[in-house]
Amino acid sequence: MYCWKTINLSRDIGLHRILFISMLTMIFVFILTYLPINLLFPKIHYHDEHFLLFVFILISMMPIHKLLHVVPLVLTGCRVSFHIKFYRLFPTFQLKTCEGIKKKRMIISLLTPFLTFIILFGIGGLYYPAYMHYFSIALAFHIGMCVPDFLLLRHLLFAPKVCTIEEYEDGYEVLVQNNR
Repeated sequence: MYCWKTINLSRDIGLHRILFISMLTMIFVFILTYLPINLLFPKIHYHDEHFLLFVFILISMMPIHKLLHVVPLVLTGCRVSFHIKFYRLFPTFQLKTCEGIKKKRMIISLLTPFLTFIILFGIGGLYYPAYMHYFSIALAFHIGMCVPDFLLLRHLLFAPKVCTIEEYEDGYEVLVQNNR
């Protein structure tokens, strides 16, 4: 196998630019979700109770997002190692696959958290319309968190049809089988 492409988002795009794109995406998604809801349902009275629960959901969204990346990989038999490290007071989760991942599995793994949270927040907003503003903020926050996934997905969509993705310290390598 040979390396077709090395993907390192922080080197290729830049960490500050990724954060900026994420913040703009959060604002844009919030505007696109909250304003139409306000225009379509003007009679709904919004409640601001359970704010601490909302903050807890926002904080727990990152570890859940990481774990949702792993679910399709584990279901297809891929081994994943899991490490918890502390960055100051906050725990960080590091997930690493033990072998290369096929392109389709990686794409499904990248899209799983995005689709799961969209469905959950959409259903939550329908069942609890008085808390639609919370669901709209949480959805915008999560889609902003998904920006690096979308950037990686863009690279993978242009990768060869049959390839393997391996994770290394700073990014990913797209490996293609030798044709000899």
